[in-house]
Amino acid sequence: MRLTILGSGGGSGVPNPFCLCANCEAVRRTGGRSLRNAPAVLINGDLLIDCGPDVYNSAKQLGVRLNGLRTLVITHRHSDHLDPWFFWGRRGVVDTELPLLTVYAPQDVLDQVFAFYERNVRWDRAALEVQTRTAWRPVGAGMMKLAGRYRLHFFPATHGEGQLEAVLVGVQDAHGAYLHCYDTGPLTDEAWGMLARHRFDLVALDACIGGETGYQSPEHMNGPQTIDHARRMRESGILKPEGVALATHFVHQAAGAHEDLVAYYEPHGLTVSYDGLELTVGE
Repeated sequence: MRLTILGSGGGSGVPNPFCLCANCEAVRRTGGRSLRNAPAVLINGDLLIDCGPDVYNSAKQLGVRLNGLRTLVITHRHSDHLDPWFFWGRRGVVDTELPLLTVYAPQDVLDQVFAFYERNVRWDRAALEVQTRTAWRPVGAGMMKLAGRYRLHFFPATHGEGQLEAVLVGVQDAHGAYLHCYDTGPLTDEAWGMLARHRFDLVALDACIGGETGYQSPEHMNGPQTIDHARRMRESGILKPEGVALATHFVHQAAGAHEDLVAYYEPHGLTVSYDGLELTVGE
């Protein structure tokens, strides 16, 4: 299983173009791996997780083609994870035959996208599916979907404060298994119980708050929580002994230069994500 991190940031990315905080200024000085676009992960060139406003630019910057996409998972409807205009670009291709793209997302994501195209383009769901070669499938925590060569397992995220539906997703193919834990606070007992039945080669964990003590949220994890979740997943076998724990989903309020994040997380056995990181896991 081959993964490409298209975006390792959250919210407006890092740096925030309106912000002059110490973190944003440090990132502007260092550039490189410290620059972070909104979250997205590409798997094997045909499965994408999340389609926020930076995906097009991330693909351009990294030389990535998206014409092979067959599966898209949208974890929730926050704007850094979902840009409805993402689908508009699929109707403008030339000399390219796109495969059907099946979209798996919570029902409120589907409702938002359908309403957006009805309002802005006057397309109903049927027209959207025809014009963009998409098919839409609602999902929720506890569900499993077969998506071509993949098994998609959905788990509850601690996110949204009851105002939206949010899921974590485990992606499994014949070679490996990946757990996508962006945008979640500490996992619930229900989530831990569901995860206990699975074994993953790679786990990407929310590290939004990091070591910042002045920025707290029940919807994200701070550094000690991220580190503890990685430890617990290893000890319980959810993350295989040789598996990779990835700290990711950084925001400018809590993340500055990449090397500082490496110094914080790597002594605890976590790899620090960055835009363009490529990982091959499994057999």
